[in-house]
Amino acid sequence: MTALLVAGCASAEHRYMAGHLPAELQATGWQAPCTVDLSPTVARLAPPKFDAGDEVEVVLATGLGSRDVTRIKTTIGDDGTVELPTLGRIAIAGTTCEGARQAVVQACHRDAFQPATVVQVSLQRARQHQITVTGAVQHPGIYTLSRQQSDLVSALAAAGGVSNDAGPKITIQSRGTANVGAQAAGSPPVEPASGQLEPALLTQHPGPAAVRREIQLASGTAGELAQEELRDGDVVVVERRSPPAVLVTGMVLKPGRYEMPVGVEYRVLDAIANAQGVSHKVIDTVVVCRAVRGGTERALIQVSLREASRNENENIVLMPGDLVSVESNAGMLFQDVTKYVGLVFVAAGSFFVHF
Repeated sequence: MTALLVAGCASAEHRYMAGHLPAELQATGWQAPCTVDLSPTVARLAPPKFDAGDEVEVVLATGLGSRDVTRIKTTIGDDGTVELPTLGRIAIAGTTCEGARQAVVQACHRDAFQPATVVQVSLQRARQHQITVTGAVQHPGIYTLSRQQSDLVSALAAAGGVSNDAGPKITIQSRGTANVGAQAAGSPPVEPASGQLEPALLTQHPGPAAVRREIQLASGTAGELAQEELRDGDVVVVERRSPPAVLVTGMVLKPGRYEMPVGVEYRVLDAIANAQGVSHKVIDTVVVCRAVRGGTERALIQVSLREASRNENENIVLMPGDLVSVESNAGMLFQDVTKYVGLVFVAAGSFFVHF
C-alpha cells in the first residue's frame, strides 16, 4: 500500500502550500459512522401501548373504602384481550393506558357494573424480548430487553455501544417467532468467553416470515435509530471495518500506519509525534500526499514544521488515506557528514593514544 501511494504521489501534478489550500483539499476531524447518543434519554417519547404478553393491573373503585377497591393483575393474551371477572374479555392490545381505561369503562357501562366506578389500567411488566447484538460493538451477546425498550438504540446501548471499527451499516435479521435467546426473562446478558458469539447463533435458518433490513448510520440520528423497533429473537449485526489511518514515511524514527482518533482533529504534528519524531533536528519539510475529492488525482501539500509549530493554519488537518512524507535536506546531510567525520577523528585519536 505504501509503495502504491508513494508511486501515486510521485506522479502528482497539483502542488500546494499548507497555508493556501483550496476548499476541496481541506479536511475536518474524522467522525465515526455512529456517534449518536445511546443513553436512555433518546428512547421513544410516544405513550407506550399494550401488547400481547404484557402484565397489567386493572383497578376498579366503587367507593372510597379499601373494600370498595378491586385490584386485578393479569396478562394480555395472544388475542390482545384481558379477562376480567364479570366483565369478561376486553381488547386492550394496541392501546395506551388511557385507551385501555376507556375500554374497561365502556364494558362497565355495558354490563351496568356501577356506572360511577373509577377505573385505572397500568402496565406492571412489559413482555421481554431476547435480542442478539454482534459485530462491531463493545460487548457482543444476547440481551433481554423489555418490549417497550426493544429498539435499536437500547440494544446498542445494552451492548456497550459501537466500537471505533464500526462501519456505516447495521443489519437487522428478524426470525419470526423463533427465540434465539433461550434465556429466562430478566436474566443477565450472556457473553461468550471469547468475546464473540457462537457461530451457530448466526447460522440458524430463519423461518418463512424472516425479514432482513439494513440501517445506515449517520451522526445525529439517535431519534431515527430509536424508532427502529426490534422483535423478540431479532439479530442486530453492526458492520465492522478497519479504522481509517494515515501513513507516515521518510525521516522519522518509527515510520508506519497510524489510526486516526475519533471525532478530533488529527494534524501533521500529531502524526509525526506518533511516529516518535523526526530523525534529525534540521529537518523542516513535510509533504502530504492527498487524494483530490471527486477524482482519481492526488495533490502534494508542502508543510514547514517550523511554521506548523507556530501557526495552526500551517499544521493542517489530515484526512484518512493521507501519506505524510518527512523529507530529507542538505542540512541533514551536512549533519550526518559532520557526525561521521567527528567519529573518525575520535577513533583516530584513540588509535594514536593507544600507540
